[in-house]
Formats: sequence, C-alpha cells, structure tokens
Amino acid sequence: MKFQDSVEYAVKSLRVRSLRSWLTIIGVIIGVIAMVVITSVTEGVSKSVTDLMANFGTNTLFVIPINIDNPEGFSSFSGGPVQGVMGKLYQRDVDSLASIPGVKEVSRLVMGRASLQFKDKELSANIAGSDANVFDMFGDYLQLEKGRLYTESDRRVVVLGNDAANKMFGRNKLDVGSILLMNGKEFRVIGVFKKIGSALGTADDSNIYVPFEDGRDLFKAELAKNEVSFMYAMASEGYDPEEIKALAESRIASNHKVSIEDKDFSVITSDFIKQSVGDILGVLSQLLFAITAVSTVVGGIGISNTMFMSVMERVREIGILKSTGATERDIQLIFLTESALIGFIGGALGFIIAYFILVIAEQFGVPYLITPMWVAFVFIFSVGVGVIAGYIPSRQASRLDPVQALGY
Repeated sequence: MKFQDSVEYAVKSLRVRSLRSWLTIIGVIIGVIAMVVITSVTEGVSKSVTDLMANFGTNTLFVIPINIDNPEGFSSFSGGPVQGVMGKLYQRDVDSLASIPGVKEVSRLVMGRASLQFKDKELSANIAGSDANVFDMFGDYLQLEKGRLYTESDRRVVVLGNDAANKMFGRNKLDVGSILLMNGKEFRVIGVFKKIGSALGTADDSNIYVPFEDGRDLFKAELAKNEVSFMYAMASEGYDPEEIKALAESRIASNHKVSIEDKDFSVITSDFIKQSVGDILGVLSQLLFAITAVSTVVGGIGISNTMFMSVMERVREIGILKSTGATERDIQLIFLTESALIGFIGGALGFIIAYFILVIAEQFGVPYLITPMWVAFVFIFSVGVGVIAGYIPSRQASRLDPVQALGY
C-alpha cells in the first residue's frame, strides 16, 4: 500500500468517527496552545530585556538604596536579629562614585509623587528630578519627538514621556509650550519623547522629568538633606564595569560606615540585570514547560485511547483488508497515519489559536517571539506525539489473525 493510499484511508476513517476524532484533536490543541504561548512569551520577554540592556549599554551602572543581596526585608523568619535592607544615598556618595578612575559621568535622580493640574483636570503622578546628563547616558533609549531637553541651568521646565503627554489627561494633550501645575507651581513643557513602544518601556512612556534642583524642591518635605534617590554612572571605554562596581561598593560602604556584607545599597551592572532576568526566566520557563508537558501527555493518552477504540471497532475491517492482500506493515501504516493526522491537525489548529492569543496579548503589552525553528518544532512535536501514542494500537491491529478477525 502506498503512503498516499494510507493517508486517504485514514482521512475517511477520521470523517466516519468525526465526533471522537475532534474530541481527541481538542486535547492536542490545548497542549500545543499552552506550549506555544508560554514559550513564545518567555522568549519575547528575554529578547525585550536584551534589547533594553543594549540601549542602556554594557558600561552603565545603577546605584539604588536597597540591598538586593538581602531580599528578606525588615523581618527575620528564623527569630534572629532584624536586618534592614533599605538605606539612603547622599551627595557624598555621588562625589565618591564620580571620583573613581574610569567613571566617565554620574547622574543623580530624585523621585516623588506630586499633584498635577492641567486645564480642568487634576491628578497625582510620579515625578523624576534628574541631572540633564541622564538624557545623554540613555540617548539611544529616550529619543525626542518634539521640543528640546533641559540643561543644567533650566528651571521650572518639564520633559514628558509620550504617554504622559498624550494620555495622562485624557483628551487634554500636553504639548511643547503647555503650562503644567506641579504642587501648585508652574512648569513649562519643553519636550516630548518618542514612544518607546516595547513592553518593558510602557512605564517609561509615562515618565515626567524635571531638572534635579526642581525635583529636590518639589520633594523637600520627603527628602533628607542632600539625599538622592538613585544614581547612574557611565564607565569610560576600556574600563571594566565590574571593577568599578567593586570600588563603588567599597567607597559608599565606607561613607555609610557599614561593611560590604551589611550594606544598605546596591551597585548594579547591565550584565547583572541580564543574568538575573535570564535566571528567573529560565526557572519559570522550565516550570511552565513541565505544566505543558502534562497537557501533552493527556493529549497523547487521548490519541492512544481513540486508536485502541478504533482497532476494537474495526476488527472485521482489518480481517477483510488482510484477506485481500494487506500486510501487517500496511495495517500498521494505516493506523499510524490516523494518529499522526490527529497530531498534525491538533498541532496546526493549536498553533493558529495560540498565535491569535499572542497577537491579542501584545495589545496589552505582553511581548512574544516566534521563530521559524519553533514553528517547525511544534509540528514535528505534535505529529511525533500522535505517532508515539498510536504505535501500540497500530501494532496490535497489524497482528490480528485474519481468520479470527473475519469471524469477529
């Protein structure tokens, strides 16, 4: 029997038992949807992080007032002494960081929440007060759409993320020249950034930037004297960010009169962020892949059950085929083709449905990545599940005695 004949025979058989076939196919569809969606989203997030770090550059360092090496917070589950992880950064820390050999420039940032008013609408939002050089450090990431950036001498001006300008106040869109009230003080909009667009850039599209001294003035009731919220540093070409990190930790820890082990801050490199995100996504993807494997096993059991039932119902048919010259190989090929078709149809429909789910999810900021290699794997995998699940039933069918089968 030719392979084409076995395919035609298998298709006719699936049509005759269409309800059972579709119920089995649905099991495969669910497994494929879970696998494609989970893996594609994981790959998409990983690519988004890689692209984001590429925009920031590998020579960028971040200093934050939290010890990320001690995530337990302010309590101890073991009943031991309480160890805090939160601290504060000050101007002396900025000066210490700037004095390290190989540090090209340092930018300060203060963060806080302020009352905003534009026309007849009032709301509350986060404001970032930064040195002007922060825009040079992240120039590939933050690009102007209109207007200009502020300089160190500017006061009472604001540069807006794209969503902050176009969505924050609903129909009332902010533009260059608009006057925005912050905590009752007038700020003039001088620039609007292009939309970043990536899923991980959604929050940054809503950012509101003012000069550092204006930010300090807006949040003076919340900040200690000479306090800064964060620091960014750019390493000069040819210097190792990891070596700068070690020196920065030593000097800032000395300022805070604490040991490196008990520090109340963290110095983070771009490589550390990429590695941390990669580790998290790796563990998460393995866990989720194990869940999809369960769905796949269930789908495979469904195919085996369907094929066993099909063999039981078609014993006499198998006897007729053997009496007319069909070999054991022909019978096995017919049933394997049926199970492979179930897997293929389930894989194709599952992939199509998963793709539309991903497209819809993307509208809500969920990144995904589907590669041609992954598409090929899905179809090979689903057909493979069908063949493996159908092997034993097909072997059982091929070994039936034709005389006993005709008398069944």
